[in-house]
Amino acid sequence: MKKCLFIISIFSLILGSCKSDSKTSDSDEKLVETESDLELNTVSGEFIYSDSVAVFKNKEIIYGVVMNSRAKDLVAQVKEINSDPFASFDVTLKVDIKENPQKDAWPQVIDIQNIINVKPSSNDDGLRLDK
Repeated sequence: MKKCLFIISIFSLILGSCKSDSKTSDSDEKLVETESDLELNTVSGEFIYSDSVAVFKNKEIIYGVVMNSRAKDLVAQVKEINSDPFASFDVTLKVDIKENPQKDAWPQVIDIQNIINVKPSSNDDGLRLDK
């Protein structure tokens, strides 16, 4: 009888410790996600693309855009709204702002991490050659 109780208690301890480990790892993942979200900036402004180049303009500054997979997703979304290569779009993004390593370019670039909102520009005074 004592052996059965001993085996059951050991088995319960093992199962209990396994459950607490998975909870800890889930909370650790959430903590890492939260920390990475804190490092990102939420920005709203105007997105303009042409061919393989894109820029983001807000009230204070113009940024170059790092053409990663998220930026290509954003270009695909805006092409669905308006295929004009010089159309501008109001966007809200989660970005990482970095210094631009290229000379003779925008001083800073944004690395898009998350696309929050995309809509046609409210004032379409974007880059137009035919005005």
